[in-house]
Amino acid sequence: MDIIATLRRKINQAGAGDHTLGLMAMLAHVEVAYKHLRRGQRDSDDSAFTDAVYRTNQAFEAGLKEAYGVLAKKSLDKARMFDVEQFFGKSNVFKKRVLDQFTNYRQEWRNPSTHDHKLDFSESEAFLAIVSVTAFSCLLVDEMALQLARDREEEATKLLVMTIKSKFKLAEGDLLGRVTEALKSYFTLRSAEELESNSFPQWLGSVAGFLSAIFPGAEVLSEAQIGGEKRKIVADVLVKSAGQSVVVEIKNRVNIFTYESMLVQLESVIASSGYRDGIVFYLPTEVASGHIFEQDRLFNDGEGRLKVLSAVPLKVRTG
Repeated sequence: MDIIATLRRKINQAGAGDHTLGLMAMLAHVEVAYKHLRRGQRDSDDSAFTDAVYRTNQAFEAGLKEAYGVLAKKSLDKARMFDVEQFFGKSNVFKKRVLDQFTNYRQEWRNPSTHDHKLDFSESEAFLAIVSVTAFSCLLVDEMALQLARDREEEATKLLVMTIKSKFKLAEGDLLGRVTEALKSYFTLRSAEELESNSFPQWLGSVAGFLSAIFPGAEVLSEAQIGGEKRKIVADVLVKSAGQSVVVEIKNRVNIFTYESMLVQLESVIASSGYRDGIVFYLPTEVASGHIFEQDRLFNDGEGRLKVLSAVPLKVRTG
C-alpha cells in the first residue's frame, strides 16, 4: 500500500477550504522527506536521513496547525506551535487513536530532533518517522473531514428544518422513534454527487451534523466512547436527550453473509454498555427507488430495541 498516495487521496476528498493550502504543504513535506530517504539510500549519504526527519517535523507541524483551525475552531494568525501542541495534548478534541499517534510522533521524533541539534538519524529511523507522520496525517485528515462535513451539513440543514419537520413525524414518540424518522428524512436529501464522492468520515460527520440541526436541544456525539475507560467501544453516533440515549451504527452497505452476526454483536455491545436503544443506519449509497426498508428487533430479554434502516430489503431474523 502506498501510504503517501493514501494521504493525498484523503486530502483531495476532504474538500476545499481555508485548510487546503496547509494540508497541501503538509503533503509536500512528506513527499520531500521520502525523496531525502531515497537520496540517502542511493548515494550512501547518511545526512539525508536526518534531513528526512526534519521534513517530517514540518509535516507534523503543518497538519497540527490546520487541525487546530478546523477541530478547535481557532484562528491561525497568532497561533504558536507550542500552544497548538499543548492544546491537543491536554484537550479531548482528538479521538484516542489520533492522540496515540500524536503522542508517539511527538515523543519519538519531534521533541528529540528539536531539542538536540547534534542528533543524527539513521535510515531505519528516517523510514519510521515518515511512516509515523504519514499515518498520523491520514488520521488527522479523517478527523478534519468529519468535522468539516458535520459543520457543512448542520448549516445546510438549519435552513431546511421547518420543511423537514413538516414532512416527517420528528416531534412524535420517544427519542428512538424521533431519531429513526430523522434518519429516514436524511435519505431524501442526498445528492448524486455526495453518493459518489463522500468518504466514510464525511458520511459520519454529515449524519451527526444533520441530527444536531434537527434536534438542537440534544447532545449529538460522533465516535463516542460508550464502553467505559477499560472497554474501547466506540459508537459512530450517540444521541442523548432528556435522559434518553440512542446509539447509531453507520454501515456502508448490506453484507448478506455477516448481516445477522453483526446485528447480534451490536445488540450485545449496546446492552453491555448500559444502553437499551440502537439504530443500524445503512448509508443511502444504494438508493434506487427511494424506498426505505425497516426492521424492528428486540434484544436483552426484550429490554433493548434495535431499528435497522436500509435502502435495500432486509433479512428478517427467524427463530
